[in-house]
Amino acid sequence: MLTVRALTKIYANRFDAQAGGVRDVSFDLPTGTFFTLLGPSGCGKTTTLRCIAGLERPDQGRIAVGERVLWDSDAGIAVPMNQRGIGMVFQSYAIWPHMTVFENIAFPLRVAKDRRYGRDDISRMVDEALSTVGLSGYGERPATRLSGGQQQRVALARAIVHRPQLLLLDEPLSNLDAALREEMRIELRRLQQQIGVTTIYVTHDQAEALAMSDRIAVMDSGRVVQLDEPRAIYFRPASEFVASFIGAANLLTGVSSGAVAAGEVGAIQTGEGENIGCLFPSGGQAGGKVTVAIRPESIVLSPDGAGAVDGSNLLRGTVSAASFLGGSARYDVQVGSRVVRVVASAEHVVPAGTAVGLVFSPQAAVVLGA
Repeated sequence: MLTVRALTKIYANRFDAQAGGVRDVSFDLPTGTFFTLLGPSGCGKTTTLRCIAGLERPDQGRIAVGERVLWDSDAGIAVPMNQRGIGMVFQSYAIWPHMTVFENIAFPLRVAKDRRYGRDDISRMVDEALSTVGLSGYGERPATRLSGGQQQRVALARAIVHRPQLLLLDEPLSNLDAALREEMRIELRRLQQQIGVTTIYVTHDQAEALAMSDRIAVMDSGRVVQLDEPRAIYFRPASEFVASFIGAANLLTGVSSGAVAAGEVGAIQTGEGENIGCLFPSGGQAGGKVTVAIRPESIVLSPDGAGAVDGSNLLRGTVSAASFLGGSARYDVQVGSRVVRVVASAEHVVPAGTAVGLVFSPQAAVVLGA
């Protein structure tokens, strides 16, 4: 439904020569996809969104919605922002305080250039949008008398009132408190599935991205460094950056014990002399230096002396710190000269100073790319 090819937008920087923007960003989205651009501040995710919306003029690339080309640098095609038929919700919501809720939502219909809407059409479409976001009966309320969550819903209703093919959301939950943000996260996903609109969501919050998305593009320094489903992003990170940015990861270094085909399990020897079975997504050469990522949730604590079973890996260490987190417990385990983090059930807390074994499967130890 949406095709982005080799999208490039560079911002010159005369102060420290570090140019910002995006470089060679490409992806395809099927209809109805909830797609998230995820990354730290300054990675290029909002620039990508603004280029798709028509708020920024790319230097190179191609953007198309279905068969309709919105931007093509080679062909000289540049459809204006107000003719792209895209809905957008900004981080600040951009609710006009001098208008009622009804007038805020009706505004895109009143100023539309491609079609004229009659009074009855506007009233019906605004009422449908209000009903969709759960604000039926709020039409005559002044926009200044809305909570943060209600403002977010009004901004969303305004974005979908003209039934766009594509919905763009630029960190729309960042101004809400933690409890309301979690509630609206679920509500946004429900609404998107109900409407069926293809959605691009920008955030730096990993929990939001993992909970809401069909697919995630992790960005760093203006480039997409991994694009995949949430579970693959989390459990099969493609690089050390992705492993560290998405949640927490234990990173071990070592040397491959032999040649391994792509997608197969092989062995490495760590700097501490341990032999560990690992998954090599891209393959590996004998003697090659590797970095392995292991998620804390993938490790099981066992009493010291218990051996690994079914081909699992076993490391031995001592709990140096234990923290109760409510639904789980976090442990720092001293293994040789390094600390390995483990997240486990909080039902039975293992006290600091306890000798333990760390058991994890080879598939949970993922060899990272460069």
